[in-house]
Parts: sequence; C-alpha cells; structure tokens
Amino acid sequence: MKKHLFPYILLISAFITTNINAQSLPDLIKNGNAKLSSGNYAGAEQDFSNAIKVNESVVNNYLDKMKKYGTLNEYQRSTSDMPDGFVYNNDYATPYYGRGQALEGLSKQQDALADYEKAIAIYPKHPEALCQRGLVYIANGNKEKGCMDLKKSKGYGNAKAKEMYEKNICSDVSKSFITSGDIKFQEKKYQEAFEDYNNAIQLNGDSYEAYLKRGKCNTQLKKYAKAITDFDKAFKIKQDTVEVFYLRGLAYNASENFSLAFNDFTAVVKLEPNNYDAYMQRAYSCEGLQKFRSANYDYSEAIRIKPKDGAAYYKRGLLNQDSKDNTACKDFKIAASLGYEDAKALADGCNAPPPQPK
Repeated sequence: MKKHLFPYILLISAFITTNINAQSLPDLIKNGNAKLSSGNYAGAEQDFSNAIKVNESVVNNYLDKMKKYGTLNEYQRSTSDMPDGFVYNNDYATPYYGRGQALEGLSKQQDALADYEKAIAIYPKHPEALCQRGLVYIANGNKEKGCMDLKKSKGYGNAKAKEMYEKNICSDVSKSFITSGDIKFQEKKYQEAFEDYNNAIQLNGDSYEAYLKRGKCNTQLKKYAKAITDFDKAFKIKQDTVEVFYLRGLAYNASENFSLAFNDFTAVVKLEPNNYDAYMQRAYSCEGLQKFRSANYDYSEAIRIKPKDGAAYYKRGLLNQDSKDNTACKDFKIAASLGYEDAKALADGCNAPPPQPK
C-alpha cells in the first residue's frame, strides 16, 4: 500500500464509524425495516449490522445478567438486584431478527438461522423469530424442530405460524412422533416414549391416539393421576370407546380407586360382553371393594369366555380358598393342568374332595 494513501483510509474509516455512531439505534432499525419492505436486503443487512454494533455492549451485559440469574437458587434470586425476576427485553432482539430476515432475502439461510437463534436467546418468547426459525428448519429438512418452533410461535399469537398450522403443515410430524414413541414403548423406554407422545400432542392437540398413548406411558411410570387426565382428554375427543374405558380402568385399579375402575370395566363389558380382560379386571375391582360374590361371578364369566386359560381358574380358586366345598382345589388343579405355574404348588397341596354321598 502506498504511504500517501494511508491517511485517507484512516479518514474514511473514521468517517464511517462516526456516521454509524451518529445514527441512533431507532433510526438504524427504522431504516433497516424500510429497506426490508422495499426488497433492499443488502442495505437492510448493513443497517441491522450497524444496529447490532451500536448496542453490542448493552446486549452482552444483558445476556450475562440473564445467564447469572439462571444459575441462582430461589433465595439468591430474592436477594439479588432482580427480586421480581429477570425482565426480558424484546427490543434487544430486534436487530438480530431484522438482520435474519435480510439474510434470508439474500439466500443466506444458515446465517439467518444464527441470527434468529440469537434473537430467541435474548427473548425466548419472540413469536416472529420462532416462526422464521421454524420455517428455516423445515426448509433445511429438520421438520420436527421446525414444527415445534411453529407451535410455540402460534401459541404466542403469531398469525403466520397459525396459518401454517391451518394448512396442516405439521400434521405428519405429529404422526412421526407417535410412531417413534411406539417403538420406544415396545422397548419399555417409557420416559422416552412419553416425550415423543408429548411432542405429538404439542403439535396436534386433537390427537386421540397421542393422548391415549401418553396415558399408557404415565400408567407404566406409575403417574396414575396424569394417566387418568390423559384418558379423560382422549375420551372428550372420541367417546364411548372400549379402549379408553379399559385403559382408564387399569389406571383406576392401579391407584386403588376401585369404584371408578368398576364403572369403567362395566362400560367395557356392556359394549363387549365377551371381553375376557375386562371381566378379569372388574373382578379385581370387586375384590378391592370386598364384593366377593361379584368377583366370583366375573371370574366365572372369564372362564366361560376362555375355558382353556388357567388364570381365571387360579384367581377364582384364591377367592374361594376358605370355602368348605373344595371348589378352590378343583380350580387350582384345572389351572395347573392348563399350565398356569402359580397354581401348581397349590394344586399339589390340595386335599382330596370329600366323598360324594351314595
């Protein structure tokens, strides 16, 4: 570089810096938005970049404060200089969101994504940035993340995200979460399956299948109250279904709410009079309610439906173990002959039936 040009370069650089600093943050944002509206994406990118430079130290201090607040416990928060909680500032996110739009207009998707992520880091409930980040994710093939962003954006009132939902852009993603959850449920990874079903519900709050399956996960995780809530929601979407009555009945039985369990299993047998499992579960409810004659009836109905299944014989035998007519012994022997392992020891220890009168 020629030495005589160096002073001019310094002068130009100083002029540019002075010109940037001379423009207020609101002016830079206003100009950037105007250029976005006119399709001047390169000009908008420059204005928003200048806005970011002007406000950089303030934003960094804000992010440091946010990070610090996130590490405080409840007591520390109450005694900090933010006793009412951390106050998010949407204005700090605006230049990043604006530059993200400009970069999208310039087909710089990855750079735009970075700016949207920064805007969301500053203001996690930024509806526009969430919407745009979601659309970029979807365009890049990451539809699951994209749809979750659209869901959040819609929840914060963004009209564009709402429109996308009305076009069912994410309905297939909800189904893919259910499919993924089914695989994990079969592998007995119930917490992971729960997360997938939960995501499916977030994407489609009217999914009968997702509520039903999340309820099953909650039952396996022994969160019976939550399971019952899920089954109630499924029932509101699709009423009078055997599946909901049966699964909710299981949750009631598991939580020892035998009366409501009895009602659900009664609803099942009314709809399906030959439902073996419903009779077996209702018998258990009856035992919990100490309605032993009713339990005996239900085990007998189960035997009628599946006479070659040893479980009902065994259960009925246990119920009648103290009776004097030796019917329990007979049930244990039948159950054992049908291969029901738990009945074999009891069958071997049975007394011989009393002699019949001649």
